[in-house]
Amino acid sequence: MLLAIQEGKKGAGFVSPNPLVGCVILDRNFNLLSEGYHAKYGEAHAEVNAMRAVSDPSYLEGAHVFVTLEPCAHEGKTPSCAKALANHPIASVTYGLEDPNPLVSGKGVEILRAAGKTVTQFSGLKAELEELCEIFLVNMRLKRPFVALKVAASLDGKIARPDGTSQWITNEESRAYVQYLRGCYDAVAIGANTFLQDNPRLNPRDARFAEKRSRVVIFDPRGRTLNQLPSSQLLQVRKSEDVLLVTGPEVAKNSSVAQVHVSLKDGEFDNLELLSVLKSESIDSLFVEGGARTYASFYNSNVVDRLYLFTASRLMGEGLHWTSYFSNPKFDLLDLELQKFGTDSLITGRPITSTNN
Repeated sequence: MLLAIQEGKKGAGFVSPNPLVGCVILDRNFNLLSEGYHAKYGEAHAEVNAMRAVSDPSYLEGAHVFVTLEPCAHEGKTPSCAKALANHPIASVTYGLEDPNPLVSGKGVEILRAAGKTVTQFSGLKAELEELCEIFLVNMRLKRPFVALKVAASLDGKIARPDGTSQWITNEESRAYVQYLRGCYDAVAIGANTFLQDNPRLNPRDARFAEKRSRVVIFDPRGRTLNQLPSSQLLQVRKSEDVLLVTGPEVAKNSSVAQVHVSLKDGEFDNLELLSVLKSESIDSLFVEGGARTYASFYNSNVVDRLYLFTASRLMGEGLHWTSYFSNPKFDLLDLELQKFGTDSLITGRPITSTNN
């Protein structure tokens, strides 16, 4: 199952709105036959790719399938994986998570058992399985996009100098990994202040995502970015329709980019309405890169599903702290992971206050 999880990760950034899924097939003697993963939305699922990778179909006689998510029962862009497995002479299927979609949950298991297969839900690796599928789980359970905050800070938690500038706090290795993370999400998001201060590009400069659509969301309640958007670096590296400007209802439409209106309360967006609007724009996962007020807006609304905190090995002293506008800056994390990027560190986990826990 751990190998299937590693396989599933290979589809990151390309399967939305589907989940990441990996599959491993063992022969009747439990020797490794093949591996597969869902590589792209609209194309074959993990189970089918794993079966296709078996060099001789006769090897599937009595085989054992391990898959990270219950095989799908419904017909969509592709045929039902449960039916495909049922039509082969495999002996057993072990799956990680039950399909969270109430319309199909358990139905894949029913199809397989009706075909005489032994079907078992895997009893371990729950945290790893849920992390692989976390975007899909939030989409299905909460009917909103998955929200991740990416913070690049100094040892003392500062994300900007006193003048507001914030570029290059972390090192090149950290920034290269951020390029990968950008590609794993449907859209990158920033606030108006970050746009006006940094004039960023925000495209995923990782070769794996060279052909992927690069979408950006700007949160701008008062429309302060309107004049600078047409000449911005955002529009030098992507199509205008791939920049979504979110403003308050009183801000006039801007023809240079796509624009949506969201209600304001005390000058701030209603984040539940905001996320609903983003979902209607086919944004199922959001990678929020700043700044401090934008971080606080999501945190204070209790809709942060993952934190990526990159910390550089230096102090800045004066400057803006990334939690400066939090109503209660207590950020306990579940399933904590630590990575090193040279002298930088990355801590990531799920905030314990998140409604997906």
